[in-house]
Amino acid sequence: MPYLQYQPVQYQLLPRLARGSLYGLILGLLTMLAASAQRTQSYSEPDYHYRNGLELFEKANYAAARYEFRQYLEPRRGNGSQTLLNTSDQNAVEAEYYIALTSLYVDEPGAELLVDRFVKNHSQHPKAGQLYGDLGTYYYTRQDYPKAIGFLEKAVAQGGNSASQTAYSYQLAIAYYNTQDLQKALPLLNKVKTDPNSPDAPAASYYAGVINFRNKNYNEAVADFRRVESNPIYQNQVPNWIAQALYRQRRYDELLSYTEPLLRRNNGAGLSEVALFTAEVFYQQNQFAKAIPYYKQYVNATGTKAPAAVKFRYGQSLFRTGAYPDAITQLKPLAGGKDTTAQYAAYTLGVSYLQTQNPTFALTAFDQAGRLSFNREIQEEALFNHAKLQVDQNRGADAVRELTAFLKQYPDSKFENEANELVGEAYFASNNYPAAIAYIEGLKKRTPKINATYQRLTYNQGVSDFNAERYQQAVANLDKSLRYPVDNALQQAAQFWKAESYSAGKQYDTAIPLYASIAKGGAGEYATKSLYALGYAYYNKKDYTRALPYFRDFVSRGASADDQAQVQDATLRLADSYFAGKQYDNAMRYYDQAIAQNAPDKDYASYQKAVILSYVGRDAEAKAQFDQVQRQYPNSRFVDESLFQTANVDFEKGAYQVAIRGFTKLIQDKPNSSLVPAALLKRAIAYGNLQQYDPAVADYKRILSDFGDSEQAKSALLGIQNTLNDAGRPEEFSQVLGQYKKGNPGSTDVERVQFDNAKNIYFSEKYAQAIQSLLAFMQEYPASPGTNEARFYLAESYRQTNDPANALRYYNLIVTDNRSEFLVRAATRAAELELKQKNYPQAVRNYRSILNKADSKADQVTAQLGLMDTYFVYPKLDSAATLAREVLTVGNVVPGAQNRAQLMLGKVAFAKNDYKTAQAEFEKTIALAKDVNGAEAQYYLGDIQYRQKKYKESVATLLKFNELFADFEYWKGKAFILVADNNVAQEEFAQAKAVLNSIIENSTNEVIIAEAKQKLAGLESKN
Repeated sequence: MPYLQYQPVQYQLLPRLARGSLYGLILGLLTMLAASAQRTQSYSEPDYHYRNGLELFEKANYAAARYEFRQYLEPRRGNGSQTLLNTSDQNAVEAEYYIALTSLYVDEPGAELLVDRFVKNHSQHPKAGQLYGDLGTYYYTRQDYPKAIGFLEKAVAQGGNSASQTAYSYQLAIAYYNTQDLQKALPLLNKVKTDPNSPDAPAASYYAGVINFRNKNYNEAVADFRRVESNPIYQNQVPNWIAQALYRQRRYDELLSYTEPLLRRNNGAGLSEVALFTAEVFYQQNQFAKAIPYYKQYVNATGTKAPAAVKFRYGQSLFRTGAYPDAITQLKPLAGGKDTTAQYAAYTLGVSYLQTQNPTFALTAFDQAGRLSFNREIQEEALFNHAKLQVDQNRGADAVRELTAFLKQYPDSKFENEANELVGEAYFASNNYPAAIAYIEGLKKRTPKINATYQRLTYNQGVSDFNAERYQQAVANLDKSLRYPVDNALQQAAQFWKAESYSAGKQYDTAIPLYASIAKGGAGEYATKSLYALGYAYYNKKDYTRALPYFRDFVSRGASADDQAQVQDATLRLADSYFAGKQYDNAMRYYDQAIAQNAPDKDYASYQKAVILSYVGRDAEAKAQFDQVQRQYPNSRFVDESLFQTANVDFEKGAYQVAIRGFTKLIQDKPNSSLVPAALLKRAIAYGNLQQYDPAVADYKRILSDFGDSEQAKSALLGIQNTLNDAGRPEEFSQVLGQYKKGNPGSTDVERVQFDNAKNIYFSEKYAQAIQSLLAFMQEYPASPGTNEARFYLAESYRQTNDPANALRYYNLIVTDNRSEFLVRAATRAAELELKQKNYPQAVRNYRSILNKADSKADQVTAQLGLMDTYFVYPKLDSAATLAREVLTVGNVVPGAQNRAQLMLGKVAFAKNDYKTAQAEFEKTIALAKDVNGAEAQYYLGDIQYRQKKYKESVATLLKFNELFADFEYWKGKAFILVADNNVAQEEFAQAKAVLNSIIENSTNEVIIAEAKQKLAGLESKN
C-alpha cells in the first residue's frame, strides 16, 4: 500500500547566512567609510556623490545609488567609460563595485558583464573575491535559486576562505536541492555535514538524509538523521524519517526497539508518523492489540487527512480484538466509497454489526460490499451473507431472489450446499411452499438438512391445502412429508392432518385407522387430538356407541389451556352420544359438566337438559328448565326453542289451553322467529281440539298467507279443511284453497328454468348480465316464492359492479320483508356497505336486525363483530369495547373472532392514548394467533414505542415482522416504513433511505410502495 512519505520543511537561509551576506556587506562599507573619513577628515565636492551613493545603498535604493556612483566616477575617467580606473583610488574601485552590484539588483541589462569585468580588471582587489559570493547569497535569500546557483558556483570555484567557502557550498547545495538537482546537491551536503566548524552542518546532514532516503540509500539516510536526532530544530522530524527508513528495509525489530521507547517518552503529534509505522509493523505481525494504540495516536493527530487504508487497518485491528463498536466507528466512514478499501471495510462492518446484534445495519453493509467487485472472494461472501441474513430476518421472498441469483452467479461456490439449504428455508419463510417444494424436487443432490426442510415444507403445504379445503392435495403433500421422517414429531403431525383431510372429505373409514395408529402411542399432543377426532369420526357416522369411549377418554385426559374449547365441545358431544343412546342419566351428567365448565354452548346444554326431562316425563322439571334457559340466556337462539317446547309439553299431555298461552307467547314475543309457523300450527290444532274453530281457522289461514312456502303450509291446508268440516262450514274451504293457489301457484317448469338460468349467470360472475336476467325474472313472476332469493343475488350483482345505492335498495327490501332465509346475509351486506359509506347509524340498525333475527351463534357473533367495528369508527369507543368483551366470552364460534375482539380492545385503549393498557391487549392478541390481527397488533406495539421515543425498542419490535407476520404484506410494509421513521428520529438517514428503497424494490402492495416513495422523497429533499 502507499505510505505517507515525510516531506521536509523547505528551509531557506539560516539566520547566520542572512546576516553574513547583504548586511555584512553594508557593515563592511560603513567600516570602510569610517576609515576613509579618518583619512580625509572631510569630503571634497567630488566625494559628495560617493557619500550619497553609500547612503542610498544602505537604504536599498539601488537605482539612485548607482546613479550617484556613476556621477562620482565620470570625472575620473580619462577617455570615456571604458578607461581603466586607477586601482590605487580605493573609492573609485569600490564605486565601480557598487555600480556592478546595484546593476544586478535592479536587473539592469548587461549587469553580469559589469560583474565579470570588475573581477577581471580588479582580480587582486578584496571585492573581486567577495562579489560572486555576495551576489549568490543575495539571490539565495530571495529564493531565486537559478540565479543564485550561477554566482555561487563561481564563488565556490574561486576557492578562498574556508568558512566562506563552506557557507557558499551549503547555499549552493540547498539551491540545487530546491531545483531538484539532488545529484549535485548531495556531494556538497556531504562535505558540509561533517565540518565540525560549520553552523550549517546539522541542516546539511538533515538534507543529505532526505536525499539519501529518496535515493533509497536507507542506511546512509539513517546515519544522516541520527547525526541530528538530538538537534532541537530536527528532533521532532528525524524520528519519522528513521522509522520510515527502517520500515522500508523491513528491519522491524530494530524499528520497534527504536520507536516504542521514543513514543513512551513522547507521544506528541509530531511523532504521528513514528506511531503509524509502529502500528503497521504490529499489524503485519498480527499483533492487533499492540497496533491499536499507535493507530489511534496517528489517526487522532491527522484526523480526516489519515489515508483510508490506514483507517481500515485501524478498524480491522479493533475488529480482530473484538472491539466491535469502536471498529464500526472507524469503518463506517470508509464503507461508502467505491474502491478496494471500501469493499473490505463494508464487509468487515457487516460482520461487526452482526456481532453487536444489529442485523438491519449489517444488511446495508453487506449489500455495499456485494456491489463492489474489486475482490471477487469478498464480493461472493458479502452477497451470500446478505442473502443468509435475509433468511435469518425471515425476509423469505427477498432471500429467495438473492440466493437463486447467487447460485447462478457462483455455480461452483463453496457455499453451494448451504445456499440450496437456505433457498428452501427462504421459501419456507416467505410461505411460498409450492415454489420451495418444486425447487427442492429439482435439485440433483440433497443434503439431510434439505430433506428436513422438504419434510417441513410439504407438511406445511399439506396443512395449508387442508385449511383451503383442498383435501386431495393435502393428502398428496402430507404423503410427501411422510416419506422423509427426519423429525418424528413432524411425522406424527403429518399423519394426523392426513387423517383430518380424509375426515373433512367425509372419508371416515379411511381416516379412522390413521387416527387410531396415532392414538395408540398414548402420549403427545396428536395422540390426544386423535381421540377427539376419532370420537367425531364415529359421531359423524352416527355410530354414537363407538364415539362414546373416545370422547370420554379425551375428556378424562383434560387438555392444555389452549385446548379447553375442545374439551368443552367433547363434553357436549359425549353428552349427545349418551342422549342418542338413551342413556339419559349420563347425558344429564355431562350436560351439567359442560354448564359447570362455562362452555360457550352452555345454553345448548341447558336446553338439552330440559329436552331430556321432557322425554322422561318429568314435565314440571322440564318446564322449569326451559324457563331457566329463557331467563339465564335471553339472547340465546334456544330461547325460541324453549318457549316452543314449554308450550309443547302442555300440548303433548293435552293441556291445550295452557299450551295455547305458551304458543301465543312465542308468536307475540318472537314474531321474527323461524318457529312461528310451527307454533301457529300447534296452536291451531289445540284450538281445534278445544272446538274453538274460528281461532283455529285464523291460525291456519295465517300460515297459508304469510308462510305459504314453509313446511307447515301443507299441514295447515289439511288442518283447515278438517277444521271447517268439523265446524260445519266445508264450503269455505274452496275459497281458502283458491286464495292459496293464487298466492302460491307453485313453480312451473318455465319459471324454474328461467330462475335457474339467472342464477347460473350470477354464479358465473357475469354480474352485468345477471342484473338484467334477475330483473326480468322478478318482473315476470312478482309473486314467486324465489323473489327474496332473486333480490339477494340482484343486490350482490349491484355490489360487485360498484353500484352501492341499488345494492342497498334490494338488500333493504329483503330486510323489510323480514321472512326470508336470506335476511341475515342481506342485513350483513347492507351493514357493510353503510359502514363503508360512513352511514354509521344505518349500519348499526342493520347489525341490530341481524342480532334480533339470527338463529345461529355464528351469525350473531358476525353481527357483533360488525357492530364492534362500526362503533370504533363512529367513534363510540366504549360501545366498541363492550361488544369486543361480549365476543370474547363466546369463544371462536366465528374463526378469528376472538382475535379481532382482542385487537379491538387494544385499539380502543390506543385511541384513548392509554398505551399501557393498549400494549397489554396487543400482546394478548399476538399470543392468540399469528393472523392478520396479530400482525396489526405487532405494528401498534412498535408505534407505541415510537411515540414514546423508544426508538431502538420500536425497531426491534417491528423487525419481528419477518419472523412472525411475513406474509401479511400490508402490515409488514407499514412496519418497515415505521422502522425508517425510527431511523430518521435517530438521525440514521442513510439507513432510513436504505429501508425505504428496499420497500419500494420488494413490496407488492401499491399503497405501501406509494407511501414509501413519498417518505423517501421527503428525506432526499432535506438531505
